Amino acid sequence: MKIENIELYYLSMPKILDEADGSQDALIVKLEAGGLVGWGECEASPLTSIANFICPKSHSAANPIITSVLNKNINNLDDVKKIINEVKHKSLMIAQTPHTFSGIEVALLDLLGKKEQCPIYSLLGYEKTTPKVAYASVLFGKTPQETFNIAKSIKEKNFRAIKFGWQNFGKNIQLDEEHLIAAREAIGQELHLMVDVGAIWGTNIEEAAKRNNIFNNAKITWLEEPFYSDAFFEYSELYKKTNLPLAGGESCHSIESAKNMIRFGKVKFIQIDAGIAGGIIAGKEICDFAENCDVQYVNHTFTSHLQLSASLQPYADSSKSFFAEFPQQLKSLAWDLTDNHISLDNNGNINIPEEIGHGMKINKKALEQYKVDVDIYINKEKVF
Repeated sequence: MKIENIELYYLSMPKILDEADGSQDALIVKLEAGGLVGWGECEASPLTSIANFICPKSHSAANPIITSVLNKNINNLDDVKKIINEVKHKSLMIAQTPHTFSGIEVALLDLLGKKEQCPIYSLLGYEKTTPKVAYASVLFGKTPQETFNIAKSIKEKNFRAIKFGWQNFGKNIQLDEEHLIAAREAIGQELHLMVDVGAIWGTNIEEAAKRNNIFNNAKITWLEEPFYSDAFFEYSELYKKTNLPLAGGESCHSIESAKNMIRFGKVKFIQIDAGIAGGIIAGKEICDFAENCDVQYVNHTFTSHLQLSASLQPYADSSKSFFAEFPQQLKSLAWDLTDNHISLDNNGNINIPEEIGHGMKINKKALEQYKVDVDIYINKEKVF
């Protein structure tokens, strides 16, 4: 069968807030082939990716992505890989390409799963799935007391792990310590505590290292994204200085950038977003490489449950990689996008959907409710 139609839906909350929350807008991909429909989600600035999808050709390595996807065969995994390679070569010089294509690749695999009547993870060679220890992914409170209250409520929901991130953490070491003390006090000593600082220190190794004691006292499972994603030297130097378990990778836009973070950044946890790094197949290759290096693969997800399911597929049956990010503060757009959702079980785990494709059902009403109307013209001709 051939890709007969591609539609992109730009969705947004009525007001975008200045906070580290990727669930405020979305770019949803719909593919049609042989009477079947596949759905995906790009982790991207929606309008930027729309432009990437339909932009005029600049030269042989700067083509719109649509030309590498529309009317292509989609009968097996090799066909998907051919499309992946064509996109890489023909849209190489457009920086947004990995973000945009990642959502398209998820839709391609959803479509192929429906054709073969199997889950996406089966297409990757897995015969079954292994439950993942869900860590509640939340933002730090505005005060240590608010952090305490959030942590306490998460523990009461039966989670075995919690990750706090962003807000103003990393700017004041005394306040940072108070937040960590509050979090650990609320959850006790048994739960895993992770910290995500959102590259707050840029490339400043000393600023990160001087917090070594407070991180050790809080018994954190990992420190996430202390530096920019390509600051491999800084990652490795911080590890040498502190021996802190480091995590990163959500901003890796390719298989090689993720591998280099493992090779040279010395991370112990590589966090890959199927909506950023090139898609699910890219995630599977990164997972295999990571586990061969004794590094745990972890999904990155702070958007919808469509994207959550997609990001879990690359390590569906891995027993070596057992943590899973489970966002807990989604905006209504991200929650409403699907009719079904992944839920926490009584053991504090989440299970990967076993339905065909990625297993998530799109809420068509949400597509209309949150839709942003976009009209793009080139020389007075409507191209989107």
